[in-house]
Amino acid sequence: MKHVLFIYNRHAGKNKTWANLSDMINTMTEQDCLITAYPTQYRGDAGDAIVRWSSAFDQIVVAGGDGTLSEAIAGATRLPEPPVIGYIPVGTTNDFSKNLPLDKLTELAATAVTGVPHTHDLGRFNGRSFLYVAAFGAFTEIAYSTPQKAKNLLGYNAYILEVVKNLASIKPYHIKVEWEDQVLEGDYLYGMVSNTTSVGRFRNFPPGNPDLSDGLLEVTLISPIRDVKDMEEFSRALLMTDPSILNSMMTTFSTAKVKITAAAELLWTLDGEAGGAHQTVEIEAIPHAYIGIQGRWIDYV
Repeated sequence: MKHVLFIYNRHAGKNKTWANLSDMINTMTEQDCLITAYPTQYRGDAGDAIVRWSSAFDQIVVAGGDGTLSEAIAGATRLPEPPVIGYIPVGTTNDFSKNLPLDKLTELAATAVTGVPHTHDLGRFNGRSFLYVAAFGAFTEIAYSTPQKAKNLLGYNAYILEVVKNLASIKPYHIKVEWEDQVLEGDYLYGMVSNTTSVGRFRNFPPGNPDLSDGLLEVTLISPIRDVKDMEEFSRALLMTDPSILNSMMTTFSTAKVKITAAAELLWTLDGEAGGAHQTVEIEAIPHAYIGIQGRWIDYV
């Protein structure tokens, strides 16, 4: 019998999710698992719980949103032998699991304890690890200023409403970007360094269907709104969740390491959560740093 520590964030996603909590636990129990359930008590607790107790269990399963999983992995990577983490995505946007073909929570729960582990790159942001995206600018401030009650009630639409409300007042940031032997300097509305195929429910964003275990991160920069046409394109891209509408305003490249220096401190988000204000950041890929189970989301082992 496998002993499993089941960590869940009861505040993640829409409240109706947790009506299925007993079904998730029962499904894992049916897979010959003995489940110890632990609801997180504060921000960062998913990682702290793993550090405290993972050595007493055969496996960890985490249920929550992108932020909860990010916390869990940050905790796991603090250990000399990180545990395998199964993931049940039940957050508001679930960017990190966008390509998961399963939709029933019971199926996700079964996969979390029986699936094949795979490796995944992480990012390091000024010495702090992140799972799938570090970002600044237009939508990052809105992401963590949107009230949790609104996210629980409206889901992704809560973000859209906040963005539309603030779109006209969003200002660009002057930055210098350095990678390999390249330097780029200019004004940008939004920037991100990512290892994902989806951000903010935008499919294929960044473009190009990146390989999530190639030791590279994708850098995406979006130029400022210049006129009414740009404003219309932003609105269309948001409503249609189609980033390709912004291709003419987008600069992208891949690199293992990048340095970004701003004219003044920028507010950053890491995996959708507040990452602090920084004037200079150094971001690099950590190859094959995380071992997890997420169904058939990634087709390599």
